[in-house]
Amino acid sequence: MSVRVRRRSTVALVAGVLVFGATLPAAAGAVTKKYTASTPQSESAAIARVKWTSNVTVSKGSGDWTFKSTGLPATNFLATDYAVPSNPQDVSATGATVVASASVLKDQNYDYTLPLTPKYTTSTTTTNQGPIGVMLDGAAVYNPYEANHETVATSDNFDTTENGVTASFLDSCDGHPGPGGQYHYHGLPTCLVSYATGGSPTVSSVTDLTPTTTPSVAETNAASKEPVILGFAFDGFGIYDNVAMNGSTVPVSALDKCNGIFSPVPGYPHGVYHYVLENVKGARSSIGCYHGVVSSAYTQALEGVLNGGNTPPPTGAALSKKFATAETLAANKSEDTLLRAMLVSSGINKYC
Repeated sequence: MSVRVRRRSTVALVAGVLVFGATLPAAAGAVTKKYTASTPQSESAAIARVKWTSNVTVSKGSGDWTFKSTGLPATNFLATDYAVPSNPQDVSATGATVVASASVLKDQNYDYTLPLTPKYTTSTTTTNQGPIGVMLDGAAVYNPYEANHETVATSDNFDTTENGVTASFLDSCDGHPGPGGQYHYHGLPTCLVSYATGGSPTVSSVTDLTPTTTPSVAETNAASKEPVILGFAFDGFGIYDNVAMNGSTVPVSALDKCNGIFSPVPGYPHGVYHYVLENVKGARSSIGCYHGVVSSAYTQALEGVLNGGNTPPPTGAALSKKFATAETLAANKSEDTLLRAMLVSSGINKYC
């Protein structure tokens, strides 16, 4: 796959706020390279900084890298119970039931291949329903929306009580069960930030529904006062928490429409394009579009599955692109089959 990218102008803001484009000081007479969002940069340094959990295996090739995991986070990253709506098209407490995580969450056997040097494009691709990236605990990240493509998970969070047990739709780490028992996130997973910065995360089944934001990053040590890498989107770009290099919070207003930004992060002092998960109750909580090259074969295949269609994943020539298949970049064969079965079967598709 060959994609031509154009350099874009950068903006440098005054000290104390975010830097969108920057160059490093150079010796007298030296020529410095100006880095922008479209500057090709290997994610090797970022991959090495991720505090992967024991259920994740990462291996690097010459131009790509592979992520393998069970897809099921350790119990300390999960709540014990979840509120599940009776209708995936209507995310509300009406008719919702409380389901124990142990009875619904299942291993996913993820095996994803991602580009080592992502290709930034000026055009964007709307993120598909279903997995759009992988996280350090082996789980998936989704876009902000639920199965109806309209309901924002963090905005419409609710709780319900059944048989004396109360649980929320989203847990305190902005995650919950999905199709086929697939645990995934819709916003900033503070439990992962805690783990990545040396803390001991705990996740509650009941979330405080009152605030206008979800839990924020706890800036309790030096590591959490700079950007923390949490995973990678399927176009290959890193996914970080909402903290800048100066320790300030990255506001939604500083991000592009995909929830991306070009700014310095650990290992990339010149700046690098990356995505930011925000602790907001709204559509800017997660990644709304890809700003890098991502296969339409992948996005369309899973869109069809999650829309309840029965079109099979692409085969033959459509599977020949190294970073362009529903089998390698997005989902393996067993997951595609499982997703399709879950979402076209009227009795099973309630886990959205």
